[in-house]
Amino acid sequence: MRRRAVLPVDRFGGALLGLVAGFSLLLLVGPSLIVIAISFEPRAFISFPPSGFSTRWYAAVFENRQLTDSIWVSLETAFWVTIGCVAIGVPAAFASVRGTFPGRSAANAFLLAPQMMPGMVIGIASLFFGAYVGFRASNLMLVTALTVFCLPFAIRICMARLAGLDPRLDEASANLGAGRMETFLRVTVPQLGPALLAAAAFTFIEAFDNVTVALFTSDVRGRPLPVELYYLVQNDSTPAIAALSAMEILLSFAVLLVMARTVGLERLGR
Repeated sequence: MRRRAVLPVDRFGGALLGLVAGFSLLLLVGPSLIVIAISFEPRAFISFPPSGFSTRWYAAVFENRQLTDSIWVSLETAFWVTIGCVAIGVPAAFASVRGTFPGRSAANAFLLAPQMMPGMVIGIASLFFGAYVGFRASNLMLVTALTVFCLPFAIRICMARLAGLDPRLDEASANLGAGRMETFLRVTVPQLGPALLAAAAFTFIEAFDNVTVALFTSDVRGRPLPVELYYLVQNDSTPAIAALSAMEILLSFAVLLVMARTVGLERLGR
């Protein structure tokens, strides 16, 4: 069989595509690598390239009680937001995909609407609503607002997985005498394993790193890490800022690495 000759225009198109892909990857990864490099600067001011190698700013982060408290606030907030989004998102996605009730399209649009809104809008709306009903900015308001903001991520991932499942498995379970709840817990939920992990991981990262919602809903006496970092940038110019940012980058990478090693990134959402 004769091989098809590669035309010059095809070579040019392939080279252009590779160039654009490489440049896009550089724009995505380059700033993160620069931040990580700056975090090892031994001097007390930000400089790139760094003049040496030192971990003093990582130690400084953990020696700062205010920063360590903000890290724990972010971890606790992200944990509860993840629990809430998964607990609400799974049945909501199931109703959106398998439900036949009137107004399903309107319900889907309502559930996914926060994903189309800027986080700042949700933060300001939560602040005004809290002021109207006497619900002041606090950790509870922060968790509630972030759950509203992150819920569409969990729902969409679970919906994508549910759309690919064979509904005949649920019918077979019903024919064998299982009720709807038993079928959901013992047949549907186990098949959602990769999607549940993906939803939990992305929700946790978004809740941990979010600043636009947290800026308006967090308690001033217990600010999460992104808000603390926001104020730190305005008053500090040491590489401690880069060290904090590098830790957040490495946390996101660690979560993705665990997902890749456990279920494989290619299975997420499928």
